[in-house]
Amino acid sequence: MRRAVHWLSPASLAGRTVLTLLAGLLAFHLGSVWLLERGVEGALEDAREAHTADHAATAARVLDAMPAEVREAAARGLSSPGFTVAWATSPSPGWRDGAALAPLRARLQRQLPDPAGLRLGLAPAAAGDVSRVRGGIRLADGTWVTFEAPMPDLAYVPSHASLASLSAMALGIVLVSVLVVRWITNPLRRLAKAAEDFGRGVAPVPIPEDGPQEVREAAHAFNAMQARIHRLVVDRTQALAAVSHDLRTPIQRLRLRAGFLEDAEAQRAIDADLDEMEGMVESTLAYLRGETESEEPRRADLAAILRTLCDDAADRGSAATYAGPDRAPLPLRPLAVKRAFANLIDNAVKYGGAARVTLSDLSGDATVRIEDDGPGIPAPELGAVFEPFHRLEASRNRGTGGSGLGLTIARQVIAAHGGTVSLANRPGGGLTVTVRLPPTSASAGVATTEAETGSPA
Repeated sequence: MRRAVHWLSPASLAGRTVLTLLAGLLAFHLGSVWLLERGVEGALEDAREAHTADHAATAARVLDAMPAEVREAAARGLSSPGFTVAWATSPSPGWRDGAALAPLRARLQRQLPDPAGLRLGLAPAAAGDVSRVRGGIRLADGTWVTFEAPMPDLAYVPSHASLASLSAMALGIVLVSVLVVRWITNPLRRLAKAAEDFGRGVAPVPIPEDGPQEVREAAHAFNAMQARIHRLVVDRTQALAAVSHDLRTPIQRLRLRAGFLEDAEAQRAIDADLDEMEGMVESTLAYLRGETESEEPRRADLAAILRTLCDDAADRGSAATYAGPDRAPLPLRPLAVKRAFANLIDNAVKYGGAARVTLSDLSGDATVRIEDDGPGIPAPELGAVFEPFHRLEASRNRGTGGSGLGLTIARQVIAAHGGTVSLANRPGGGLTVTVRLPPTSASAGVATTEAETGSPA
C-alpha cells in the first residue's frame, strides 16, 4: 500500500510534473474517446432506423403494386435474416409502444402515402434476447404488410482499437514528459549538486545561469552566496591560522626563560602549561589546515597506518593492539587519515586505558572499530563531542581535558573521504568508535556522524 501511495505521489519535482501531465492528458484522451464512441453509436442508431424505415416502406410499395395471389411469395422474397416481411389481412395484436420507437415512426410516416395506416410496437422479448420492433403498414386494399427487425442495445463499450490508442498515447506521454521534464529540471539538479559539493567543503564552482528565469535567478543568488561564504571562511581561516602560528614564538621565548628559573617545581609547572598551549596551537593549526589542505589522494595501505599507530602507542607504554588483515590498500589522503586515526586511538588510550583496533569488511566498506575500557559518555553529549573545542571535562589540564579538537579533526578527515564515524557505549563498559570508509573513499563523499549510545571526549 505504501509503495502504491509513494508511486502516486512521487517526491521529486520531475516525478510530480510527469504524473500531472500524464493524468491530465489521459483524462482528456479518455473523454475524447468516450465522445467519439457516443458519436459512432448515434450514427449507427440513425443508420439502423433509416435502413429499417426504407426496407419497410419499399416492401409496402412493392406488395401494394402486386396481385394478391403473389404477395405472400413476394413477401418471403423481400425478407432477409435481419428483417422479416409478411403479408396479412390484419396486423398482429398485443404490441406495446415505446419512446424509443418515435424516431423510426417519424421516418416511416414521412415515406408512406397513408401515415394513419401505420402500426408500430415492441415485440415481447425472452430473457437474454435483444428487443425486436414489429410494424404493420396498411395497403390500399385494406390488407397489411407486417415486418419485424431486431433493435440492438448500442451501449458504450470501448473497442480494442480505442484501448490500444489509449495505451499508445499514455506511453508516448510518459516518454515525452520524462524527456521534457528532465530538460527543464536539469538546472535544478545542477544547483542541488553544487550546494551538496559546497556543503562538503569543496571549493566553490559557479554554476551556469541558464534555464527558465526563476532557475537563472536562483543560480545567480547561489553563486553570489557561495562566493561570500567562501570569502568569509577563507578570511577567518587565515586570521586564526596566523594567530595560532604567531603564538609559537612567544611560547618558545617563555620556554627558554623558564629554563633559567632556579625553582625546579615552578619550572616544571610552566613547562607543562607551555606544552598544553603548544598542543592547543598544533591542534588548531591541524583543524584549520583540514579545511584548505591540498593533499592529493593516492593508494595507501590502511592496515599499515593502523598498525604503525598502535605500535607507536605501545612504544609509549600504552595498551594498544591491532587485529585485521596485513594489507588493506585504499585510495586515501594518507597524512590526513593518519592524523584522524591517531586522534581516535589517543582518545581511547587517554580516556579508556586501552585501544583495541580492528579492521574488517574489506569486501565493501572498510570498517575500523576502536574499543576501549573507559566509562563512555553521557547520552546528552553524544552529538556535541564532535563540535570544535567542546570537551566533557572543564579542566584545561593537558593530561585530562585536551584541546577539544581531536574528534572534530577526525570527523572532518573521514567526512572528506566519504566515510562515517559512529560512537556507541559497549554493553559491558567502554566505548566503541566505528569508522567506515567506502572503497572509493578519496572521492570525498558526504559523511554523517551517527551517535548511538555513547562517545569519548
